[in-house]
Amino acid sequence: MEQPVKYTQIDIANWKRRHHYNFFKKFEQPFWGVCTEINCTAAYNYCKAYKQSFLMYYLHKSLLAVNRVKEFTYRLNEDGVVAYDQISGSITVLRNDETFGFAYFDYNTNFGEFAHQARKAIDAEKLAVGQELKFGPDSLIHYSILPDIKFTSMQHVQMLSANDSVPKIVFGKLDFRDGQVWLPVSVHVHHALCDGFHVGQFVKNYQQLMEV
Repeated sequence: MEQPVKYTQIDIANWKRRHHYNFFKKFEQPFWGVCTEINCTAAYNYCKAYKQSFLMYYLHKSLLAVNRVKEFTYRLNEDGVVAYDQISGSITVLRNDETFGFAYFDYNTNFGEFAHQARKAIDAEKLAVGQELKFGPDSLIHYSILPDIKFTSMQHVQMLSANDSVPKIVFGKLDFRDGQVWLPVSVHVHHALCDGFHVGQFVKNYQQLMEV
């Protein structure tokens, strides 16, 4: 994310969400979330057949789904709310010393280019030490992966004093049952910017994209 990400400032006075925004922005903990499953059987079999990284595949499809839902592009700023032209990502990475760090990757509609860049960033972070956050544009999704846990609920840490509005998406352990492959997915969003309808749109888009 070397180039500045373009955005549009929302005219809150004429925004259809202005009442929801003014209500929920006052909450001390304004994030809410759900946990669900994505049927990824077709995508998993495709990646296995064509020797593609399934991690890279489902990460890429999730970012495509995010960029299809405008409410996932909204972020708080000092002047109110902005809508970014595109959303990229950061992801937790388990390092070789069993600590973790964060890798950053750009949005790219081309899977091959996305996978190459994201894998390069993840591999570099595996060798890093310490905990250094990159405070730049918040035109991101905060991703995490819990590959050993098939979760049914999820709680995030949150610095309540920070003006955080970045959605958080977590993937869990693949569940193989009845000939199908299921991916646990947790989604948390800021309620001043995003409602259940919009999370439902993301889930619907993500499911469609995972059907190859």
